[in-house]
Amino acid sequence: MIDTLLKNTRLRYRAIIVLLALYSGAMALNYGVDVDKQITEPQLSINEPDLYMEDASISQVNEAGRRTSVISAKRFTHYPLTDVTTLQLPSIQLLDVGTQSPWSISSVEGRLLGVSEYREEAVELWKAVTAEKISQEGATRLITETLSVFPDQNLAESDSAVTILTRDTKTTAAGVRALFDKDLFVFRSSPEHRVVTTINVRR
Repeated sequence: MIDTLLKNTRLRYRAIIVLLALYSGAMALNYGVDVDKQITEPQLSINEPDLYMEDASISQVNEAGRRTSVISAKRFTHYPLTDVTTLQLPSIQLLDVGTQSPWSISSVEGRLLGVSEYREEAVELWKAVTAEKISQEGATRLITETLSVFPDQNLAESDSAVTILTRDTKTTAAGVRALFDKDLFVFRSSPEHRVVTTINVRR
């Protein structure tokens, strides 16, 4: 092959051009990429928070200008890439529940999921979740460890064990679907956890 290159001038020039191109490319890559800099400098996350709020609240208003819900928290932290806002000590007030009394829902931790084509707006709560309504008939309280709340629908769902207390009853279940504006609870059972209601008889 070397003898062919020595004898063929055109082939020899082509080989030299290819070698020069490879050399130039290698030099450009060497100057353009600083390996040591990449190793020593920390890479910044593309999903870093872009918004913080402390002791703040977000109100939702219907077309008539009436407040339908209020989401409050000790701290809001928004992450732009996923459009998720983490919540510390969140509290939700459901105000647009027809003739029913407002519901108050709170927990230790939570996150607000923004609307997208794949999901609707929801507030996910966990750790010591409590939902409570106080009316003339007495208090109704829901206790669980996780709860997904959909404020626009006055709806909440949980796949965790739940306890619901009223003035006269105590109900435990494996999960629940709560329609707060209708004061309706659809309980779920499992092989390990059946729905059990205890009635307190007054004398």
